[in-house]
Amino acid sequence: MDAGTAVRPQNIAVDLDGTLIATDLLWESGLRYLMSSPAAPFRAVGMLSRGKSALKTSIAAEVDLDPELLPYRADVVAWLRSAKDDGARIVLATAAARPYAEGVAEHLGLFEAVIATDLGGPNMRSGAKAAAIDDHFDGEPWLYVGDSHADLAVWRGASAAVTAEAPPRVRSAVDRMDIPATHLESPQTSTARAWAKQLRIHQWIKNILVLLPLVTSHLWTVTAIVDSLVAFLAFGFAASSVYVWNDLRDLDTDRAHRTKRRRPLAAGRLPIPQAVVVAVVLAILSLVLSAIVGWLFLVCILVYVVVTTVYTAYLKRKLIADVVTLAVLYTWRIVAGCAAVMVAPSIWLLAFSIFLFFSLAVMKRYAELVNHESNAKGRGYENADAPVLLSTGISAGLVATLVLVLYLDSPQVTRLYENPIVMWALVPLVLYWLTRTWSLAGRKKMDDDPILFAARDRVSLMVVALAAVVVVIASL
Repeated sequence: MDAGTAVRPQNIAVDLDGTLIATDLLWESGLRYLMSSPAAPFRAVGMLSRGKSALKTSIAAEVDLDPELLPYRADVVAWLRSAKDDGARIVLATAAARPYAEGVAEHLGLFEAVIATDLGGPNMRSGAKAAAIDDHFDGEPWLYVGDSHADLAVWRGASAAVTAEAPPRVRSAVDRMDIPATHLESPQTSTARAWAKQLRIHQWIKNILVLLPLVTSHLWTVTAIVDSLVAFLAFGFAASSVYVWNDLRDLDTDRAHRTKRRRPLAAGRLPIPQAVVVAVVLAILSLVLSAIVGWLFLVCILVYVVVTTVYTAYLKRKLIADVVTLAVLYTWRIVAGCAAVMVAPSIWLLAFSIFLFFSLAVMKRYAELVNHESNAKGRGYENADAPVLLSTGISAGLVATLVLVLYLDSPQVTRLYENPIVMWALVPLVLYWLTRTWSLAGRKKMDDDPILFAARDRVSLMVVALAAVVVVIASL
């Protein structure tokens, strides 16, 4: 049924977690508390030993949640506002801790009262919630808006029911009750698509750098190829695990961001408990695969995770330090690829990589400045930095090209390639691609990470294909 056709009695009680907001406040606050200090998990066990109500209220006393940033279900809020305009009395009835519930009530301004879990009181869910609602309305009929199996006990005491994004099993159970029922649903991205977006599968293209040492060393053995492919997967799993943990930690900042608020966890499209389990499983898979490849590669994965975590927590907001770290992380993938196939990293390859990816990292920040000035300021940059970033980034790209030129004149090229003179065709290709991408950034047409941009840019793909042809011809 459409929200507008729902029966609206004069008395309405609405649930909070999963109904009014697309998240669970106990999980949000609990996870933040657990990550606040090494001793927090032990203190949480002590809280839980005194009961779930004590756990909720104790965490609420330690962790602040901004009600303005929570992912509200727009259809539920709109339905409640319409009901209030029609003269309905509305209460917020939730098992969440009272400080959080009252913050939400104050922010929305829809409720005449708040029924919530208090310190020393019962966990306000199921039967306890239904009794509290009945007491508040002095035995008069009331409608309840909920979403979960735990709400079935509340609906049994209600005169009418509204479900909000409830699972099919819950909706069926409500329909079997002898009360009018309405089901509110809004268009949702598929769960599979939400997980693909959350795990940043498209970012795995950066891990192709792990395969580069296999190509440049011409080590075409079955063992080397298999180890390189397993290393690629290990890097992908590690990166996705880090993405999930970072998004869990940055929920508030992502929700306050113009575009990041649409990320699956920030928008409440994925449950936090599932995200925690997936992050742990991915981390374990990455470590297992890394150990299969070899202990040296395992060390490279661990270093990558540590540096990435430090970057996300601190360095990404520091002027220039952020782009240097990004260049190092890209180059570290090549080092890890060398560890996977047990070859010494070439000084030429490392030098070319560090300058090239420094140029691209600077390009990313420059594009953010010229496209979205406020976002770039959040990164530690100001509008006046744009000319410096432009000159620095272009210069770094030219240095990378110079390193390529010096490499092509080295004895290694003669030893590795049958027709080394053909390799010189790479120089104009690199010059063309770098100059073109920097020109597009200056024209405000670089709206993404340059590497991801290249992955979907037809001209960039043509340049990569031509470079591959050059290398093949030079090898024949």
